[in-house]
Amino acid sequence: MIRYSKVGPKGPYRDDGNPSWPGGGGPRYEVLHPITKKPCKIPSRGWVWSTPERFWEVHGAGRIAFGPDETTTPSVITLLFENDGQVMPSVHYSYAQTSAQEFNALFGARVFDNPKNWRDIARLIRYLGDSSSLSLDYFAGSGTTGHAVINLNREDGGNRKFILVEIESYFDRVLLPRLQKIAFSPDWKDGKPIRTATHEEAERSPRLIKVLRLESYEDTLNNLALRRSPQQQAALEFAAAQGADGLREQYLLRYQLDVEARGSASLLDVRAFADPTAYRLTVKPPGSDESREAGVDLLETFNWLLGLRVRHIAAPRSFAAAFARDTQDRLRLDGRLRQDPDGPWWFRTVTGTTPEGRHTLVIWRRLTGDAEADNLVLETWFRDKQAFSVRDAEFDLIYVNGDNTLENVRLPDESWKVRPIEEDFQRLMFEGTD
Repeated sequence: MIRYSKVGPKGPYRDDGNPSWPGGGGPRYEVLHPITKKPCKIPSRGWVWSTPERFWEVHGAGRIAFGPDETTTPSVITLLFENDGQVMPSVHYSYAQTSAQEFNALFGARVFDNPKNWRDIARLIRYLGDSSSLSLDYFAGSGTTGHAVINLNREDGGNRKFILVEIESYFDRVLLPRLQKIAFSPDWKDGKPIRTATHEEAERSPRLIKVLRLESYEDTLNNLALRRSPQQQAALEFAAAQGADGLREQYLLRYQLDVEARGSASLLDVRAFADPTAYRLTVKPPGSDESREAGVDLLETFNWLLGLRVRHIAAPRSFAAAFARDTQDRLRLDGRLRQDPDGPWWFRTVTGTTPEGRHTLVIWRRLTGDAEADNLVLETWFRDKQAFSVRDAEFDLIYVNGDNTLENVRLPDESWKVRPIEEDFQRLMFEGTD
């Protein structure tokens, strides 16, 4: 297999080309190594270039690579774009014969038919990418691509990453357990690791495997909470509302989803943003007919909707405060805002950059229902605890959930710098839909 693992001024290249005279009998002149100044090892069949002058002419064109010292024969540089039709063999030997045996050893039983061998995929990844490449597999199956990436990093200390996409129920039953097992140890027998992962293996294993679940169509339907008042029902049952062109038919076809399902979890219940840690959906686990409640990571979802290149996600912090009113009946803090793990005011921030290059601060907070106290605590935390200012240039955009009283400034495009999370969350979530 040809591997283009280096990049020069003219693009990717390999430097393992044979400099020997075809068939033997080539010239055997001395070539001094440019660093050691000693004669390099001459190819067994002699040089392919007829004279030393021709050798150095080719070297001057950037087509000869020297080894670390004179003991290594110089090699020919071949550029990738010059070998576009010969970069990769059309036939590869496959390790498929051992696939099932090795795969079953991971689980101690047969849990998946016809799994691919990770070595086949590793060979492609090694050829097509480098030690920090990203592999995307839209039909992940049993997770062979992830298995290959983990083992490749373990072998050479690389920093490759993978994205796997799968809709079948064996995602939880096969794919995810496979990756967890391989991340722990490369060798298994009867469903148990042959040896405990060494420190070095642990260092080269994934630090984190993030699992993102997309809401299914069935989940969306399960989360539609239709609300119809007695007055609305009476209007629909009125005799004049019946018929193909009547109010009832037109309402059901055109307005029912918008009116009665408003606030459903799947259609974004912005009222639930008052506690960003408590947003819930009713979902069906893969392969099950029973529904269960599952939490939704609003913080992560908003990052994705913004396309935010995250720089930092702060640990959550909770605070407590006491209040008093001044002579003009304005609410003021009685003392300082105190960090308290049991305090009712909870904050978590995300900083990053949008695709347009805007430095962005996202503030998530837990609202208590007392808007006056919530906003006083927000202003104090923003100014005193975080040393933020709306008017400085540290951030181009600032997002906050819930109504707030932070100072605001108008940007050159006439939009506002401080924005409610709910508005852009709703817009971005349903952008392009009718």
